[in-house]
Amino acid sequence: MGNQIYQKQGFIIFHCGDGYIAQNLDKNFEDGHTHLKNFNAAKRAIDLVIKKKIPRDSGNYFLESLARLSEDEKYSRECRELISTKKSKGKKLGFYNETKVQRGK
Repeated sequence: MGNQIYQKQGFIIFHCGDGYIAQNLDKNFEDGHTHLKNFNAAKRAIDLVIKKKIPRDSGNYFLESLARLSEDEKYSRECRELISTKKSKGKKLGFYNETKVQRGK
């Protein structure tokens, strides 16, 4: 494990390999940590968990990270329900500009 580089209200971030690990010190390491590629993402995850905010525009991996870091069962459940909802809706189709395609012919 790397050295601790950030601490806030029972959470720490440390550098590990080419990424960062955010950990909730009040939880077992196996259940209360997550790997993130960016220090700012790790910091943001901690802030969101502390404030119990769920970013609706985040990806499934980040939402699962929030669920893993949180001790609040309701918050974790809501994060995982949002993941489930996003998966059931499927991937969005990209924007298709028919006018540009016709001009390009």
